[in-house]
Amino acid sequence: MPLKCEIEVTVAAPPERVWAGLVDIDRMGEWMKGLVRIERLTEGPLGKGSQFRQTRKMYGKEASEVFEVYEFDPPRVLGLYVDGKKGSSGCGEYRFLHTLTPAGAGTRLVLSGEFGGQSGCMAFLGKIMLGAMKRAFRKELVAFGTWVERSATQA
Repeated sequence: MPLKCEIEVTVAAPPERVWAGLVDIDRMGEWMKGLVRIERLTEGPLGKGSQFRQTRKMYGKEASEVFEVYEFDPPRVLGLYVDGKKGSSGCGEYRFLHTLTPAGAGTRLVLSGEFGGQSGCMAFLGKIMLGAMKRAFRKELVAFGTWVERSATQA
C-alpha cells in the first residue's frame, strides 16, 4: 500500500505566474536547496512525456532521479512520476501531483505525494520517514512560493 501525503501553501501571485515558476526547471536551483544540476532528457518545453534528471546533494552525497511529466494541464495541474529503479534510490515509484487553484489575489498550491513499490525494510523505513519527508516538502514549497513572490515583485 503506497504512503501518501499532502502539503498546501498559499502563494501571493496569480496561478499563471506560479505555474510559470513550477515548469521553469532550469531555474530550480534558485529556490531548491541542495540542487546540484538538472539535465533535460527530452527536447523542447516541458510538457506531458517530458523527462529530466534531477541531482541533489543529500546527506553529503549526490543522488539523482529521473522525473517524467505524466499530467500537464496549464495552469492547473502538473504531475511528475519517478521510477526509482532509474535513479539513485534503486527502488520504488513516486508520484508528485501539483494542483493550483486561485485563492483571492494569490494561488493555493497543493502537493500530493504518493510513494510505493518498496518492500521489506525499505517500506518500514518509508513509514518512519514520512513525517520528515512532509516537513521537507513543506519547506521546499514555502521556498518556492517565496521565490515566485519575489520574482513577481521584480517583474
